[in-house]
Amino acid sequence: MDNVKRNIFLLSMAQFITLASVITVITYSSLVAKMMTGNTALATIPSATAFIATAAFAFPASILMKKFGRKRVFYFGALCAGLAGILAVTSIYQNNYILLCLATFCHGTYQSIANYYRFTAMEVSPKTYHKQAVSYVILGGVLAGLLAPTLARFAEGIYFEPVQYAGTYCLVIALSLVAHFLIFMIKLPPRKVMPDDHVPVANPKLLDVLRRPAFICASLSAACAYLSMSFIMTATPLEVVEVCGYQISDAAGVIQWHSMSMFAPAIFTGTLIARFGSIKIILTGMILMLISTLIAKSGIELFNFYVALVAIGVGWNFMFTAGTTLLEHAYNEDEKAYVQGLNDFVVFGLAAIATLASGYMLENVGWNMMNNIVILILVMLIVVILWFVKVRDSGPKDRSDVIV
Repeated sequence: MDNVKRNIFLLSMAQFITLASVITVITYSSLVAKMMTGNTALATIPSATAFIATAAFAFPASILMKKFGRKRVFYFGALCAGLAGILAVTSIYQNNYILLCLATFCHGTYQSIANYYRFTAMEVSPKTYHKQAVSYVILGGVLAGLLAPTLARFAEGIYFEPVQYAGTYCLVIALSLVAHFLIFMIKLPPRKVMPDDHVPVANPKLLDVLRRPAFICASLSAACAYLSMSFIMTATPLEVVEVCGYQISDAAGVIQWHSMSMFAPAIFTGTLIARFGSIKIILTGMILMLISTLIAKSGIELFNFYVALVAIGVGWNFMFTAGTTLLEHAYNEDEKAYVQGLNDFVVFGLAAIATLASGYMLENVGWNMMNNIVILILVMLIVVILWFVKVRDSGPKDRSDVIV
């Protein structure tokens, strides 16, 4: 068990480094893009390219891990993060918007690969500890929420030449080096060596997986969590600074508290899922997201932004963590890589669409309507969950190994 805890700790720290890098890129990329283009609709596209890369590489990353092992692909992801930082700094010096989008795309590749830390946590822990293991790895985001804005400001302040925002992307380069060290320290179980006459099990048919109730509910729950959160979070710095006239430090503060709220509940989320089941925790997260939208619509004081973004962060944690643990019921060991990759493609593909549309929607329909759209998404998910519960309860009653 000591080795399990060591690996979980290292995976949690690797998650911290990843999310510190992600928070830095998301917080500043829209501001840098607005500085380059002067166009709000174009400002969120760099963040969207990160989510597009996250979705595009979700499935290939899982298949590559099956072929070459988790660690080698994790190293490649960390390398992409360093390249992203270099390209971003260069784009700022050259005032090159396209290069900035390429940088965020590279960073999205890193994020896509690092998303498998949570699945790796289940592989290095006993089955009875899976929910807690996933939750503890996600908990690494608490440190990211606490430290990322401070680290970004520090990097900006000590940068050798005062070029606005360049220092923050130098931080991304430094974090990628730390990620390499943490990945090296993780000791994963040896890969199974198959006999020469072993015939690999064919991947399940796509439509077969998409028709599985557990996959539909788990994937859409995590996807709606990410879609709703990224839709609002990406627009928040622009709404706070460009529309409401607050300072960049105010926007960074809102995102900081939002990031902390996304990951701090991981201290107890796994325990709650083990006790009450994934579905009840998903529904609780949806209620918190609904509260978030109502608070966001009620005013444009900084208080509204802080409380709304904290509520949507906690709601995201409940929905995403519970969705991840529920996904276990949608595959067997031979199908794991295929189904996990397909799940992340769905989740981050929808998140990419939301992020891509965020700036355009903010400029054309406004903040209140964006929150109304989130409410509509939550209503649609309720229908899916009610359907899943009906299918689940009409099936075999022996589910003693886990509360679904």
